[in-house]
Amino acid sequence: MASGAFKIAWRDARSSRAKFLFVILAVAVGVGALTGVRSFSRAFHNLLLHQARTLMAADVSVRVFAMPTPQQTATLADLGKRGVRETALTETLTMANTSGVPEPVLVSVKAIDPAVYPFYGEVKLDPPAALRTVLDSQSTAVSDDLLIRLKAHVGDSLRLGGQEFRVAARLVSEPDRLTGSLNVGPRVMISIAGLERTGLISLGSRAAQRYLFLLPPGGPTVEQVRNILKQAFPEGLIADYRETHPIITRGLERSTTFLSLISLIALIVGALGVATSMHAHLQQKMDTIAVLKCLGARSGQVLRIYLTQTLALGLAGGLLGVAFGTVVQRVFPALISRFFPVRPEMGLDLVPAAQGLAIGMLTTLLFTLPALLGIREIRPAVIFRREMTEARGDWLKRWSRSRQALATAAVILLGIGLIAAWLAGTTLRDSLRIGAYFAGGLLVSLLVIAGVAWFLLRGLRLLLRGPGRALPAMVRQGVANLYRPGNHAQTVLVTLGTGVMFTLTVYLVQHSMIAEMMQNAPPGMPNVFLLDIPGAQRAALMDLLKRQKGIETAPEILASVAVRLASVNGVPVEKLGLQEWGRRFLRTRSVTTALARPHETEIVSGAWWEGHPAVPQVCASEEAARILHLKAGMPLVWTAWGRTLVSNLACIQRTDSVRMTARFEFIFSPGSLDGYPAIYYGSVRVNPRDVAAVQRAVYEKMPTVTVINMADVLEIVQQVVDQISLVVRFVSAFTIVAGAIILASSVAGTRFGRIREVVILKTLGATRRRVAGVFSVEFLVLGGAAGLLGSGLATGFAALVVKRLMKSEFHFDAGADLLSIALTALVAVATGWLASYRILGQKPLEVLRDE
Repeated sequence: MASGAFKIAWRDARSSRAKFLFVILAVAVGVGALTGVRSFSRAFHNLLLHQARTLMAADVSVRVFAMPTPQQTATLADLGKRGVRETALTETLTMANTSGVPEPVLVSVKAIDPAVYPFYGEVKLDPPAALRTVLDSQSTAVSDDLLIRLKAHVGDSLRLGGQEFRVAARLVSEPDRLTGSLNVGPRVMISIAGLERTGLISLGSRAAQRYLFLLPPGGPTVEQVRNILKQAFPEGLIADYRETHPIITRGLERSTTFLSLISLIALIVGALGVATSMHAHLQQKMDTIAVLKCLGARSGQVLRIYLTQTLALGLAGGLLGVAFGTVVQRVFPALISRFFPVRPEMGLDLVPAAQGLAIGMLTTLLFTLPALLGIREIRPAVIFRREMTEARGDWLKRWSRSRQALATAAVILLGIGLIAAWLAGTTLRDSLRIGAYFAGGLLVSLLVIAGVAWFLLRGLRLLLRGPGRALPAMVRQGVANLYRPGNHAQTVLVTLGTGVMFTLTVYLVQHSMIAEMMQNAPPGMPNVFLLDIPGAQRAALMDLLKRQKGIETAPEILASVAVRLASVNGVPVEKLGLQEWGRRFLRTRSVTTALARPHETEIVSGAWWEGHPAVPQVCASEEAARILHLKAGMPLVWTAWGRTLVSNLACIQRTDSVRMTARFEFIFSPGSLDGYPAIYYGSVRVNPRDVAAVQRAVYEKMPTVTVINMADVLEIVQQVVDQISLVVRFVSAFTIVAGAIILASSVAGTRFGRIREVVILKTLGATRRRVAGVFSVEFLVLGGAAGLLGSGLATGFAALVVKRLMKSEFHFDAGADLLSIALTALVAVATGWLASYRILGQKPLEVLRDE
């Protein structure tokens, strides 16, 4: 019977090739996006794993944010005696300028020993040369974007930290760029001797220190070296060539999960179209099914025929999607090339291909389940008497059917949740939680979209019955075509609207946040920040700033001391079970002191101190209190520079994030940190027109002080956000493609009805142009309504995300909404005509003869 079911399914599918082609394409789009995302992720992960030595430039690396202690220096020396080679490099931010562009530019500096670095890989320079022959204490290699911004060329002079450096080469690539601490902004590479000449690093500077190790044959093993380094650098980030870089890997896993779920939405949209098409197909095959049952076929046997057909369609769409996914994955390197200048090897990966194929078939089966189960309800006697009026079934039968529908919906929702949990790929608990959130959110979103779509179509129908009667006949008929049998206008609206909603929501959130940040800071808020101010220059810097033109508020300079939280209320921090971002409290944190409560600071609980309390008092930020479960009155114990500091938690505060005090999660009472090495940070409000002049004045007098204009920071932030949103929009656009395919499927499914309509209109004297106008109005209204639906919901969701989750001001973008509506309408018109252009060429006489 299995072979017989397959033969019947194959013959039935051959008679509906055009319709099923769109079904296959709808599945292929979702599977292609999913396979492409996961294939690229695996390829990138394999690149990190197989080239770990090159990407770290070492066998083992340690990254810390402080200069080594004597004990750590002794540990490094001991490893050296055992044959382990080591080189240190420093990464920090500072200012640089040239004679051609005196206004200083914020740059990322990397100081290395050119005679040793790198242990693996190669630093590529232009003109080509060995690094040790190019870099010395007087020279530097810089990235191309810095040369452009400073209008400089190789051979020119660059001023860094008040010292002149000759630009010896253009920095093309570095093997360990991905694992560095500062991966954005113009790059400058100098030697350790050159860094010492600048005087940029002093006691307390928050530069990143990385130590690279090359293990000798027959010497200490990787595990032994790791254990030694773990004891010596308890706060360091340790990585070795046997594993991928933990930070990059964590980010890759999270982004893969997120993009996979977006791809799953595209697949679900395609599956909705498959379900709609199968439902329409079965409606057309009712007579065939009734005849089969009259000839003795049982419902299970008929169900097997169409189940085989569904699985075959899902398999065909999955296989096409896998092939499409190999193309999709090749796009990702170009999308992220700005910050990840490596290209993993691409090709067909069987694991994500099998995943995509299985998920595609399973999703297709889930969404066609209601239509397939409906085969059991088909009764031959009812089908053959369907032209006659039939009494409505009793309430018991209707309730039984509604229960079956609800049970089927529950199965579909459960299946989607389990697929999402599988794609999450984390711990079982987290995966189930992500799956539940995804299924719940999808259900709510689809219900909202379907409800709004119903109201839109209902409104159009009421419009035709009322004021719409005055519209031209071509417009009225085009709108009326939305309600033709089998047109599935609501499904098309839901699918196209879903794609527009997801794609536009990403853009609107990005645009609103960037617009908020790009606006000038509120009156009185600082827009210029000063980093790494030596204590001896604090007073001189204050005087210099006060003499500058455009200073609108008194400069604020705060001392920063690096301390580590040891225990909270008697419980060691290591035993608090900190997760994710909260694990930062296991490391050294920067704290400051203040006598009076800053006027922009709000006390949430407890009270600010008065004067100079005998026992050190601390006021914690609201976020730190939430993560550490702090309450006013708790004792907090700290360690710093070999000393122990016991304090009392006096209060919990909330500070405006633009203020300098907001960057410190803990503020101590005055005198609490006396005797500890400190570095100073400052902020000031400057008229935007005078920022460049202030930067130049400070740089000329104090070149080791880094002056950051918020506009420069926002430019870097925007570049990163643009790159991320580009990737997200690329994947979410597949949802729009799936919706367009479903529109084409709907047009193909109503092909015979459209042919009859064209023939009748032509017989009555309608011209080809007029018929084309009717169809164009139909597609235009459908696309415009879908664009309106998607953009309206996107605006609502974006406003909710920005206001509720990001606690920011939402900026309405009418231009983006109007453009989305116009583009969706254009897509709908183009798709509709691609699916139906041959219909206009039908000759009335030929069609009427067939009747």
